[in-house]
Amino acid sequence: MNHEHDHSDSSTFKLAFIVTIILVIAKAWGGIWANSLALEADAVHSVSDVAALGLAWYADRLQRRPPSQRMSFGWGRTEILIGLLNAVVLWILAAWFLWQAWHQWIHPVITNAPVMAVTAILALITNTILAMAFSHGDDFNRRSTFWHLLTDAAGSAGVLVAAGILGVFGWLPINSVITVAIAILMVWGSWGIIRDTLHVLLESTPKDISLQAIMASLEAVPGVERVHDLHAWTVGSHQLALACHVTMMPTTPISDSQTLLCQLHDLLASYGIHHTTIQMETADEIHSEPDW
Repeated sequence: MNHEHDHSDSSTFKLAFIVTIILVIAKAWGGIWANSLALEADAVHSVSDVAALGLAWYADRLQRRPPSQRMSFGWGRTEILIGLLNAVVLWILAAWFLWQAWHQWIHPVITNAPVMAVTAILALITNTILAMAFSHGDDFNRRSTFWHLLTDAAGSAGVLVAAGILGVFGWLPINSVITVAIAILMVWGSWGIIRDTLHVLLESTPKDISLQAIMASLEAVPGVERVHDLHAWTVGSHQLALACHVTMMPTTPISDSQTLLCQLHDLLASYGIHHTTIQMETADEIHSEPDW
């Protein structure tokens, strides 16, 4: 990633952070004035967006730092942790919204539909534009930010629908119905992020990588007898790593091991794996392997 692109990405986070703060103030004011649970819930959700964007912005800058002696893999895991944290926050907020929706279903309150509608339209347009800025993000940090902003936009759309129903039919429980819909969307949208980030933290094999296919490809290279103790994992969204032991054919001279190693590195690069640790062994070498 070049410097110009880095600066542009960082500026996007900064702009989204500032605009979301303004939206929080507008929604909170509108929710109090209109006495609308749906709009207040949307405002609280936007508060979480401010925190999420702030953390995402920080993680985006932090992961660009070069590796150090203590952080030898760099800071790529930062965006994984922040992405997981932001997704979990969405679940917690969804649970709180469901509780509030149940309470207001039992005790409906009168709301100001026109104020709800105006505030919702403003928030819907703004959040949709911000969400689209992160729609093509291919790392966990941007994906979690996208879902925060998208659910915020959906929440605003829900508030707009609620305002329309209140204005036409005067059905007060619509606030609770819309709030439940927003909560369900928050859980659904963040589930994939929680699942994928946990896979990374547990150092599972990347979902687009087949260890069987890689092993077969490596063992098909002339001079390789077998591959064992093979592991592949994810450090960050664009950082795949692999380690394995390669036993050379008895007929392969030791002097050819470096040439063979280069061929294996090039083969793994075709899978998108550029950080590799390969231990070359002779056929008569015997050693114990860990259970994992």
